[in-house]
Amino acid sequence: MTDLLRIGAAFAVIIFLLRLRWNLGAVMLLASALLGALYLIGPLRQLTVMARAGADPVTLNLVGALVLIMVLENIIRKRGLLKQMTDSLSRVARDRRYTMAILPGVIGLLPSAGGAAFSAPMVQEAAGDISISPERRAFINYWFRHIWEYCSPLYPGIILVAAVSRIPLDSLLLSQLPLPLGVVVVGALFCFRGVEGHAMPGERKKDDIRDLVVSLLPIIASIVMVVVFKLNLSVAMAVIVIVLFALYRYSLSEIGTALKESVSLNVILMVFGIMAFKGMLEASGAIESLPRIFRESGLPPAAIFFALPFLVGLLTGLTVGFVGSTFPIIVAMTGHSPDPSVITFAFASGFAGVMLSPTHLCLLLTVQYFKADLAGTYRLMYVPVLLVFLVGLGVYLI
Repeated sequence: MTDLLRIGAAFAVIIFLLRLRWNLGAVMLLASALLGALYLIGPLRQLTVMARAGADPVTLNLVGALVLIMVLENIIRKRGLLKQMTDSLSRVARDRRYTMAILPGVIGLLPSAGGAAFSAPMVQEAAGDISISPERRAFINYWFRHIWEYCSPLYPGIILVAAVSRIPLDSLLLSQLPLPLGVVVVGALFCFRGVEGHAMPGERKKDDIRDLVVSLLPIIASIVMVVVFKLNLSVAMAVIVIVLFALYRYSLSEIGTALKESVSLNVILMVFGIMAFKGMLEASGAIESLPRIFRESGLPPAAIFFALPFLVGLLTGLTVGFVGSTFPIIVAMTGHSPDPSVITFAFASGFAGVMLSPTHLCLLLTVQYFKADLAGTYRLMYVPVLLVFLVGLGVYLI
């Protein structure tokens, strides 16, 4: 029980500081130090544990992949691929309802913080003169913006899940696949209920489909290289970035500028903080006792796999927050060899909390842009979020 109290104290500090919008990496490092102190691990040993976690090949690969993803996002934005993508897609879709759904989905392919604010003006433009409430417009933008966070290897949450669970990324993505499919189906059923089709103005150009495919090629290539050819994610991203640098004839100074604009020390600190916390959990020995404690508590494992990530996701509004703080515990409960279905269920639980979190930046920015009522937007979300969570539960049970 003392193990549970100590971990609970570190957990409470994480949630409290994240609620205050502290930097996630700094929070996880502080929580690591607190956990070490509660287990009477001396400062020198703590530094050793953190240094080993930072030098772990899994950590370094993770940092490399995330840095390269940020560089890719910079290239796609700066070289007009994103504008080409959205312009051609709006002409291909034709129906305003399809365009309203697809545009935030396309923007969501890139892991930009607060990306819903970027897609909101597009949804507003695509809606045109359709009679649809601000709350429903906000719901559409928010919902379809988050399709890919369940399964894209470009998102930090998914990369962290693979690193913490040690499940091969291709196996993890296949296990997660029902979740984004559920998002699309549920969105089609609930987002446009009672909304009639309206044609987009203008004519489709014969090159629109070609332009759309070309603009999506870097993202498609990254997924194919990881899932089909099973390349290490950092290697795949390095190949794509180098090819794009060559195709767009980047000079050395332009490459330097792209790196300077893209590389975020906050993201690097986040990775080191989460991996340090995981290392401290292991070094303290507490994580080994957790499975026994939970077994003796009489609680079914499914209740814990749901409650831990859901509560942290709800309180923090951060995918990396619930993954980094709860997945090391969930992995330990499974004997350090989790079935992908367990991880998918836990992720679906945590992301349900994130989608409903009043601190989720995308939700707040979307509601603000459309001047929508937050409570009214929430009323549209409860059932769809529950249904996608049930998809994750189905993966776990089946």
